[in-house]
Formats: sequence, C-alpha cells, structure tokens
Amino acid sequence: MTTTTITSLPARHGVRLRTLLSVAAQTLRSRVSGFAGAVIALALGVAFAGAATSMLASGSALPPDAPEAVRRAVSESGALLVMLSVIGAFVTVFVVAGTFAFIVAQRRKELAVLRTVGAAPGQVRGMVLAESAFAAVLASLVGVLLAGPLMAAMAALLRSQELLPAGFTPSLSPGALAGCFAAGVLVGLVATVAAARRAAAVRPVEALRAASLADRPIGRGRWLGGLLALACGGGMLALVPVAPPDGRMPLTMFVSMPLVIGFALLSPAFAAWTSALVAAPLARWTSATGELARENVRMAARRTAATAAPVLITVGLAGSLLGGTTLLGEAMAADARQVWRSDLVVSGTGEAEAVRWLNGHAGVHAAVPVTSGEVEVFANRTVRTVPAQGVNPTGVRQVMNLSHVEGDLEALRGGGAVAADRRQAAALGWKLGERVELGLPGGAKARPELAAVYDGSPLGGGLLVPTSMLVEKGKAEGAGARVGWSAVHVAADNPGAIRGELEKRWPRLKVFDTVQIMAFVSGARQEGMRIGAIALAAFAVAYTLIAVANTSALSFGARRGEFARLMFLGARRAQVLRMALWEALCVAATGVLLGVGVTVVAVLGLRGVLAGLGLQVPTVFPWTEAGLVALACVLVVLVSALAPTLSVLRGRTSIAEAAA
Repeated sequence: MTTTTITSLPARHGVRLRTLLSVAAQTLRSRVSGFAGAVIALALGVAFAGAATSMLASGSALPPDAPEAVRRAVSESGALLVMLSVIGAFVTVFVVAGTFAFIVAQRRKELAVLRTVGAAPGQVRGMVLAESAFAAVLASLVGVLLAGPLMAAMAALLRSQELLPAGFTPSLSPGALAGCFAAGVLVGLVATVAAARRAAAVRPVEALRAASLADRPIGRGRWLGGLLALACGGGMLALVPVAPPDGRMPLTMFVSMPLVIGFALLSPAFAAWTSALVAAPLARWTSATGELARENVRMAARRTAATAAPVLITVGLAGSLLGGTTLLGEAMAADARQVWRSDLVVSGTGEAEAVRWLNGHAGVHAAVPVTSGEVEVFANRTVRTVPAQGVNPTGVRQVMNLSHVEGDLEALRGGGAVAADRRQAAALGWKLGERVELGLPGGAKARPELAAVYDGSPLGGGLLVPTSMLVEKGKAEGAGARVGWSAVHVAADNPGAIRGELEKRWPRLKVFDTVQIMAFVSGARQEGMRIGAIALAAFAVAYTLIAVANTSALSFGARRGEFARLMFLGARRAQVLRMALWEALCVAATGVLLGVGVTVVAVLGLRGVLAGLGLQVPTVFPWTEAGLVALACVLVVLVSALAPTLSVLRGRTSIAEAAA
C-alpha cells in the first residue's frame, strides 16, 4: 500500500465506510498480481458450479416420456458432476483462504503502520473483508459469464465419451446462476475470515520488525484444527466398511480432503526441517548457494509451509484419488472372486438345454441360471440403485458362497420374496421378515418380503431376487437389457472335461472359466473407476496448479530487497538465481513429500480397512499418473519462482530501488 493510501486514513477511531472501501479498492489495484490467483480460482469455481447445476437442472426437467436409458445416463453424469463440484468447492476455499492468508502475512508490517497511525483492529479487519468482497464479486461475475461456454464444453465432452445421450442439450438455469453467484461471494468472504482476524491482531509495534513473514509458533487453534481434520480423515476411513456399497466410492474419493487440511494446517511444524533435509545434499554438493537455500527454507518456516501447501494439496488429492480408487477396484475384483464358487459360466445359444443336461450329469453339483440386473430400493427416505441377481433357489448355495443363512432361501421360488447380504440389509435398515419396497426394471413397483439374509460378499453385495422380477415384468414393460448366464459347479477336480463336452454338444454355446469371466468383468469395472478417478484428479490438478503458481510467485516476488542485499554484498546474478532455483526445488520437494504422506496414510489406511473385511488386496498404485502430477507441480513452482527472481535481477536500477 502506498504512503498516500496510509496517510489518507483518518487517525480517529471511527473510519467511515466510504474511506474503508476506498482503501480496500486501492489495495486491490496495487496488488493485482497477488489477488489474481484467488480471483481466477473463485471465478472458475463459480463457472463450474453454474454449469454443473444447470446440467443437473436440465436432467431433472426431462419429460416424463424420456427413455429410461437417457434418464440413467443423465443421472450417472450428474453423480460425476456432483463429485467434481465438491472437489472444486474444496479447492476453491483452500486457494482463496491460502492466498489471503499469505497476503496478510506479507503485509504485517504495512498493517502495523496502519495501526500506528490510528486504525482500530475492527477497521483493519473490515478493510481485509472489503478487499475479499471486491475480489469475490468480481470473480463471481466472471464465473457467471463463463458458465455458459463451460456447460457447452462439458456436455460435448460427456457426449463424446458416451456418458450422455447424443440428443441431450442442457440449458442455463437463471436460478442456478444466481445461487452460484451468491455462493461465490459467500465463499470468498468465509474463506478470508481467518485472514481478517489475523490482520486485526497485528500490533503497532510490529512496524519496527524487519521481516513481514517473521516466524511465530503455531497457535492452539491451528493445532486443534489440524488434529481434528486428521481425526476426521481417520473416521472416514473407519466408515468405509460400514457404509452402503453405493457410498463407498464417494467416501474413498473424499477421504483425502480432511487429511490434506490436517497436513496443511500442521505443515509449519515440520515443513522447515523437511525442507532442510531435502536441501542437505545441495548444501554439500554446491557452493554457498545451496547452503543459503537450506538456511532460507529452514529459518522461514511459515513462508516455506505456505509455498509448499498448494503442492501438498495437489499431490495429496491426486495421489489419494488415484490410489484409493485403484485399490477399491482391486478389492471389488477380489470380492467377486470370493462370492462365486462356480467353476464355469455358460451363456448363449443352447444355454437352457445345456443347463438341463448339466443338472442331470453325475459330475456336476449344480447348474443355476442367473439373470444380472438392477433394482431401485426405497429405504431410509432415499432411492438407491442396487445390483440384483435373479436366481432359482435350487442349487444357488452350490454356486455362491452363502454362509450363516437366516430365513428361507426357498421362499424366492414363489416370486414374492427376496434375500439380501447381511451388510446390505443393515445399510438399508431392513429386518428379516418385513416387507421392502423395490422399483423393478421398466418402472413397476413391488413389495416383496425379506425372506433371508446371509453372509456372502465382504463388501456387502446386492440382492437375490426371483428371476421373474428382472425378466418377465421387465420385458412386459420394455426395460433395458439384462445379462443372462448360468453358473456351473462341477464335482470333478478338473472342469476341462465338462467344458469340452459342452462345446462339443453345443458349438454356439459360450463357455468360460468363472475366474476368467470375473476377471474380465472386474477389469471393465476397474477401468471405469480409473477413468472417473483420472477425471477427478485432473480437475483437481488443473485447479490447484493455479494456487501453486500464485503462491510461489508471491513468495519469491516479495523478496526483492533480500535479493538486492545479496547483490550489494557481492553475489553475482547467476548465484542469486541458482539460490532461488535450489530453494524452489526444496520447497517443491517438501510439498511433494507431504503430499506423498497424505497419499500413504489414505491408501494404506484403506488397505488396512479392506484387510479387516477379509479382503487381501495387493498394494497397487498408479505410479505414472501420480508421477506426472508431482512433476507438473515441481515445474510450476520452478517457473513461478524463477520468473519474479529474473525480473528483479534484470537491471542495476531496479535492484538499487529495491534495496532502498
């Protein structure tokens, strides 16, 4: 802030609102580059929220006669958009709050001067909130203008990936845009409340301090907030095994958020010594530049933590999303292998005749026709889509691992009863013997009795229903396609003989090993999850790289005087530039290491939860994708650190001015 701005502030205790807003507006004009990251992030958040909510509103406004396939595609795309919106909101708050906190930390000396000339704590707090209000209104306006083009691009992308039907064209919702504008302004204000409180707490005596980013110990509130966030992340991991099966995917994806918050809040406590350890080889292998870089990151713990925090959130979010969904996909594959005990799967032309022949064969325990589909479950005041297997109860326990059965599976034969995995029933709030409400394919409703519960799937499987619920009523009302096949459990140790005889008798019949077909189905499911996780991670990375660049540029751009003093003491431009390079590398590496810590906690914690359920899942991790994210963060930190350093070192005149 310029001297004229400071002197224009009246010394009396009460400052008029017009003067306060004038000071805030002048501050924004003089610090455009500093606020740019927060404005861009908030504008993108409002634009994406407006586009996503408009698409959801368009989906909910589909005509009653819209095909079921269109409704389902729009609903599934909406679920993906909701996940993206949650991540976008989280990152927006983080970027805006982090930017304002960093700017306030840099301006402590300036704010202390304001206090010295008579500004009261409430006036300083109001000035910072006014700055955030100006920035939030501007960003929200830009976001509303960008919502239309962004919605068109999102719809085109989803149609190209066949996630939306070709004829679906969303339209902007004025109500959604108005709500997103208001939410953007509110987010901007809420995200800066903590920064405004810190600004109000600046004492006049701090005008005499040399460093605006002088290190102070972490306060109790920050310690408490960080520990509570880590505890929340641990609690979310503990909820994975007891969550409804359709809720485990979102829970796995979002478990990294509280962990990231916890690590970011506590990062000043360990960022300095982590960076010093990273810089130790540089201090040994280089001349004085490496040692200077090590001392800079060690002594300025707050600055190091503030610059490394955006890298932490980028690597932590992306690594946890990619690693968690990969691990969950492996768990679902292992779960499927445990559910089915059959040896062969047959389908295609001649299946019905083959099943009759198999059930009369001495070397076959059971051959059970299975129809795979989905039903809607109305429970706990919600509607969920749950996988269902249409089976004949005869022989089903021979082809599926059903243990601790309570009730009567034979009741499924009558067509008015269903059976559920015990974990699934508990998640839905069902009790043995009561009537449950289902939505069948094609839109029909049914109220069958829960005739049996059992332990089958470690993850909590779907429902066993009479085949008629998925076939006869579905066909009568034009439901979508279902998958029909038969599971075969042979008595002999080697099912190859049975398979060979089936292929000989019915050449057009398709016969697969159960392990083979389950691996294929699980692989397709894992690929879908991987694509979804990559989409979410890419969105988070693109978003947070803004924060990485903004914070790094602010950090290094504010050190003109420090670089100038080094030049006056005899350092060459190349040496100062190398010192900035080593320091940027250390800070980036610190952020990457802390992000890896978040990822390790999230992924290994999830693996431990799955092991507790009885699923021994190999520790697999998408190293390539995670490595690219880390590399992108390092490159952005280097560029955004070296660019302002080079601008300071361009000429002697600018250096002399900075030193003065």
